[in-house]
Amino acid sequence: MAGKAPPQPAVDVEHREDDSLILHCPLPLGPVAQSLCHLFDEVTARGPDAAFMKQRDDDGQWRSITYGEAQRAANGLAQWLIDEGIGFGDCVAYLSEPSIEHGIAAIGIQRCGAAIAPVSPAYSLSSVDHAQLRQCVSSINAKVAIVDDADRFGPALHSISDLGIRIIARQGALDGLDIARWNDVIATQPGPEVAVRMAKIAPNDLARIIYTSGSTGSPKATPQSHANLTITIAQCEALNLLDFGGERPQLLEAMPFSHIMAGNFNFNNVIAAGGTIWIDDGKPTPALIGKTIRNLQDVSPHYAISVPLGLSMLCDAFEADAELNRKFFANLKFIGFGGALLAPSVKSRLESLSVQARGEAVPIYSFYGATEYLFGTLKYWTGGSSDTIGLPLPAIDLKLVPLGDRFEMRVKGPTLMPQSGYLGSPEASVELFDEEGFYGTGDAVRFADPDDPSAGLIFAGRLSEDFKLASGTYVQVEALRQNLLNACRDVLAEAVICGLNQEYPTALVWLKGADKEAAKSALTELIPKFNAAQGGSARQIGALFIQDAPPSFDAGEVTVKGNVAQRVVRERRSADIQAMYEGLDRPALLHFGPGGQRNGRS
Repeated sequence: MAGKAPPQPAVDVEHREDDSLILHCPLPLGPVAQSLCHLFDEVTARGPDAAFMKQRDDDGQWRSITYGEAQRAANGLAQWLIDEGIGFGDCVAYLSEPSIEHGIAAIGIQRCGAAIAPVSPAYSLSSVDHAQLRQCVSSINAKVAIVDDADRFGPALHSISDLGIRIIARQGALDGLDIARWNDVIATQPGPEVAVRMAKIAPNDLARIIYTSGSTGSPKATPQSHANLTITIAQCEALNLLDFGGERPQLLEAMPFSHIMAGNFNFNNVIAAGGTIWIDDGKPTPALIGKTIRNLQDVSPHYAISVPLGLSMLCDAFEADAELNRKFFANLKFIGFGGALLAPSVKSRLESLSVQARGEAVPIYSFYGATEYLFGTLKYWTGGSSDTIGLPLPAIDLKLVPLGDRFEMRVKGPTLMPQSGYLGSPEASVELFDEEGFYGTGDAVRFADPDDPSAGLIFAGRLSEDFKLASGTYVQVEALRQNLLNACRDVLAEAVICGLNQEYPTALVWLKGADKEAAKSALTELIPKFNAAQGGSARQIGALFIQDAPPSFDAGEVTVKGNVAQRVVRERRSADIQAMYEGLDRPALLHFGPGGQRNGRS
C-alpha cells in the first residue's frame, strides 16, 4: 500500500510530586480546517465527479452520489433549514441508519450553522416505550427530525409528535403528521445566506451531538464543536493515517453514524482524503455478516475498522475464500479495532491472512476513545500485545493518577467537550472534570513496559465496574470477564461478573447454543480448569447462573453499541445473584465454591 507510514511512537512524560504522571505527544498537530463543510467544499472543488457515498437500493444495486451532487443537495437542505428559522445553536436530529441522505444531512445541517444529532435507530426501532428517544430529542430541543422511511419509523415519530418537531422523510407518510419530502427539501434553491452562514462558523460553534451509549445510565447529549471534528482530522494527518499515496480511499462502513468511530472518525476522515464511503447493510452478527461478505466482493477497502467480534467473523470468511481474502487485503493500509480487547488469536489470524494475500502483515492499530473526548490514545505502530491502547494523540494530554498497581486515566485536549458538560443534563455533568480541567475517563491503565513509556498503555478495566470482595481484594471485572469468555469461548456468549462484598466472584451467563444440558456439562469441566490456572480468589469463578431471559434493551441492560451494561444487569437481576451465594439448588445454577472446584450441587 502506497503512502507514508506512521511515525515511531513518541511520548513525553512529566513526573509530579503527588506521583501522578502527565503524558504528552510531542508530534506537531498541523493545519486545522475552519469546519468540516469548508473542508468538504475544498475536496469537491478538486474532484466534483468523484464518488462521495454508495449504498444498495431496494433492488440490491449500488446507487451513488458524487461530491458535487452532495454539495448541491446539502446547500438546498441548508437553505430550507434557514427558511424554517434554524440557525446557530439549533439542533437537527437524524433518526435513521447510515445512508446517503444521512451523509448529505451531516454536511447540509452544519452549513446553516446548526448541529446534526444522530440518534441511535435502536431508540426508535428496538424500543417499545420510546422513552430514550424522547429524552434524546428533548434534551437538545431539536427543531427538526429526519428519517429515511416515515412508515418504518411511524411509532417513533408519533411518540415525539407533541414536541413540536418538524419532520423530513425520504419516503412514507403518516396520518396526522405533516411531513416534508426529502427530495423537495434538497431541491430548495440556495440563496446567498448559506455562504454567509458558513463564513460565520467559528471553531467553538456547535457542530454535532453524539449521545453516550447508556452503559452508565440514560444516554446524554455530548456537544461537539467544529474544532473538535477538524482537530481529529489534523491528528490523523499528523500520524499519516490519511496518506493513501494519492489514491481516493474506499471504506466499507457498517457502524452507525451515531457512534464516534463511524460518525466522526470515519466519516470526517474519508471526506478529508477525498474518498468514498460504501454503506454496509451487514453487521457483525451471525444473521447479517453474510451481507458484509457480499459487499466485500465489490469493494477493496483502503482501511478497515471494526469491533473485535466483527474481525473474528471476517477471519472465518477469509479462511474459507482465498479470493475474497486477496481482495480485502489488496489496498488495505491498516486494520483498526476499538470498543473491546482484540483476542491474540484473532490478531494472529489477521496477520497470517494478510501475509497469504499480499506477502506481508498489514498493521493492526488499536483506537481508544469516548464520546466526551473523541480519541485519547491510538496504537499506531506494529508490535506489542493486542491489549495495548497506544499513546496520546497530538495535542492530547493524559493524566495518570496512581491507583494500586494501576493508574486512573484522565484526558485533556482540544477535542474534549466543553466543561459546561452534557446538553440538558446539568446534574450528569457535575464532577466530570478535575481541578485542572482533565476529564475522568473512569478507566484504568498500566504501562506495557514500565521501563519504556513509548511502548504504550494497556487497558486495565473500568473503575465503575470493578468492586471489592469481602476480603477487601479488588475484582478487575473486565479482565476476569474476558478471561472467562476466552476459556469458555465455545459455550458462553456473554457474562456479567458479580460478587460485591462477597467471598468470591460469580457470573450471570448467556449461552451460545440452545442445549443447556450440554453446556452445563462442558462448563462443569471448563470452570475448574479455568480456576486452577488463575492466581487468587479475585480471579476465580465460584458459581455460574445461566440466564434464559436475554438482556433487555428498554431496561438499559444493553447499550446502543450492543454491549451488556454490567452494573444495570447486576441491579436488575440481584435475586439471581443472591441465589448464587445462598447455595440454592436451581437447574440453571452451577456451584464451584470458593476454591473453584465443583461441589456437587446442581
